[in-house]
Amino acid sequence: MTKVGDWQVACQYFLGGEAVEATGQEKVEALGAYWTNAQFCCDLMGKEIKGRATSGYDPIKGKYVSTWQDSVTPFFYYFEGELDEEGRLVMEGQNYDPFSKAMTVYRSIETFAENERSLQLFIAPADTDPIQVLEYRYTRI
Repeated sequence: MTKVGDWQVACQYFLGGEAVEATGQEKVEALGAYWTNAQFCCDLMGKEIKGRATSGYDPIKGKYVSTWQDSVTPFFYYFEGELDEEGRLVMEGQNYDPFSKAMTVYRSIETFAENERSLQLFIAPADTDPIQVLEYRYTRI
């Protein structure tokens, strides 16, 4: 399940139900044996989005942990999770949703193959079913 390397990213953002496509890049570097740092960049409808993620395994919690920050929101996102029976990394976090202006459960599902991976992100505003907000498909460069 190594993310380390350079990736081309096919992005889909689900804004109001309709998919908006974009292309991006991500560079993931190892920080010692325990952590990775990712630098993401894409152009979404003429607006550059830059993001940073740190991921690793917390042996005290017995869970994978991850953070996300980007250039379009002033929020710090935190996730914890585990590998499911299919080998997918399922992460959840109680984070601020700028659309509903409330704390919301964010859930990501990440799959891994040798030179490909994917990430789906869902939010679950209060009293609603989860809504998919994005999907990234990564291909190793």
